[in-house]
Amino acid sequence: MEKKKQDRRVQYTKKMLGDALVSMIMNQHISSVSVKELCEKADINRSTFYAHYKDPYDLLCQIEKEVISRVRNYLQQQNFVADAPLPQQMLTSILVYARENRDLFMVLLGENSDYLINEDILSLTPVISEQYRLPFKKNIQAYMEAFGVAGAVSVFQKWLKEDAEESPDEISRLVVQLLQNGIYSMRQQTYALETSPKDNDENVQ
Repeated sequence: MEKKKQDRRVQYTKKMLGDALVSMIMNQHISSVSVKELCEKADINRSTFYAHYKDPYDLLCQIEKEVISRVRNYLQQQNFVADAPLPQQMLTSILVYARENRDLFMVLLGENSDYLINEDILSLTPVISEQYRLPFKKNIQAYMEAFGVAGAVSVFQKWLKEDAEESPDEISRLVVQLLQNGIYSMRQQTYALETSPKDNDENVQ
């Protein structure tokens, strides 16, 4: 019984610290958050903070890991249908979850948290499906995926900031269409990414 009380106390402490950090990062960069200010806002002793975390960055990383775990579990509980694109269905589910936890996701996806969660959250769903992967060099493929992640996150941020007026399904469909149509258009191009500068010079002459 005593152990359960301690566990509940620890959970309460971590929740208060997490809520305080999210509230602070809404208005300031993580680098400017001090342990003293954080503990004052959470009404938690500094010694108690250091019993669980090294610094505010450590707390933020733990929050991110917990969110990723919760989103992964949430996705596993969904019943995806066979006649709709899986990336779109998965993105829709993530956006439903994000809308239900709007402030938290606005913080984690925003610049004040150093974008810690961006790639992790997009890695949960195959936004660029195998049928759209092109035979480019590895570095070019990496650039394309980085572009896709940055674009998707930017759309998510704008959607959340504007009170998520569109449905999660509308936004996920938009993101998937933008990414896949953009990649498809590259398939039609014969000019660029694998052409060496020497070849370009010869073409000019």
